[in-house]
Amino acid sequence: MEAIYKLQANVKHWWMPVLTGSLLIIGALLMIFFPIASFAGLAILFGWGLFVYGGLNFVFAIRNRSSFKGWLWYLMFGLIEMALGAYLLFQPALAARALVLYLGFWFTFIGISRISFAFVMKDMGMKNWGWTLLGGIFVLIAAFIIILNPIIGMFSAVYLVSFAAFLTGLMSISFGLELKKLDKAFKG
Repeated sequence: MEAIYKLQANVKHWWMPVLTGSLLIIGALLMIFFPIASFAGLAILFGWGLFVYGGLNFVFAIRNRSSFKGWLWYLMFGLIEMALGAYLLFQPALAARALVLYLGFWFTFIGISRISFAFVMKDMGMKNWGWTLLGGIFVLIAAFIIILNPIIGMFSAVYLVSFAAFLTGLMSISFGLELKKLDKAFKG
């Protein structure tokens, strides 16, 4: 118990999570009000993310070539991902289409996964398996709509990211305010 009080006594700068959360909420609102510019930024981030991910796979392969049998696969995939990421950075329209397709196929995977899991739940005797099945079907329908209509996919990407940023911001603010309460209670 004493360790908890020491931790509480050493927590400083409670306002930093509040500031971070506030900036995330502002960013989320800007994404909602400027969806096209936000999507262009997401497409660029998608290219950079692929490039960095490939670079990390490349470094992992090189660093572990003597102890990891599959290192050559990581090396090849890392090079391919880096090349694809670099290409997408110079082709923003292609990056935007790739991002929409990625989102659509990701939702397809999630929908099929949920539908499959619903039947596992049914076999286990769980009563609410139907809701999981229904949710999986809705996600699968959304995936097909996103793949077939890139404009909907674009707005889906922007609004999903802005929603996540908004919730993260709220949680960060809540955390900072809780730290402030702990600090006041401790100094009390």
